[in-house]
Amino acid sequence: MFENIKIEASCRMGPKVSTREGAGDRCQQQRGVSLLEMVIVLCVSLIIGAIAVLNVQTTSRVIHLHESGSEYANLLQTARIRAIQGDSYYIVKTDTSVNPARAFVDIAGTGFYSNGDPLMVFASDVTSMPFASGPGLANLKSQFLPPGAAAQGSVDPNNPNPTFGSRGLPCTPNAGTCPYLTAANTVTSYVTFIQNTQSGKWEAITVNPAGRIRLWAYEGTTWSPLN
Repeated sequence: MFENIKIEASCRMGPKVSTREGAGDRCQQQRGVSLLEMVIVLCVSLIIGAIAVLNVQTTSRVIHLHESGSEYANLLQTARIRAIQGDSYYIVKTDTSVNPARAFVDIAGTGFYSNGDPLMVFASDVTSMPFASGPGLANLKSQFLPPGAAAQGSVDPNNPNPTFGSRGLPCTPNAGTCPYLTAANTVTSYVTFIQNTQSGKWEAITVNPAGRIRLWAYEGTTWSPLN
């Protein structure tokens, strides 16, 4: 015990020549962590924490966008089925005047949401975007539409609300009817663009002339299918 006390005292009083072998090594072991080492560890911890938070935010935004796109695609499928069951045509409207934005099947045909209308609500950081603002339209159309001018020109930029007729096919509303062919005698298809307002990422939901509904993600220059 007295030997330990002597060694500890010599460590506190500064370097001295030890009279016993190994006392110098035991002093070295008791010096602890320096201030510089503590600062380095703290900085590394903060960097790792910041990277982790950023990764969580990025992943969360991707999930919000994809979930909103999937729910919107499911709503289109609901409209399609209801149109077949009701032997009528139904329009899917998007309402961005509320926060968060929402979309609904306009069963009553009023143009406004009514209790009982099939409904989906976008994530708080996701919203439906104007058709003209969507990126890479030519690339997207080349993937979900058949080749040829008629099919490639079947997306009407002035009719952004997907509509399904009693056959379950996309149609173009016109004066209380919904013909499957437009006035130009072309088929009908739809594209809806959505965007995460935080990350700037895009997804699209498409309906081709056969009524197939697909979800797409924009990769900077091209669109990739998600289903």
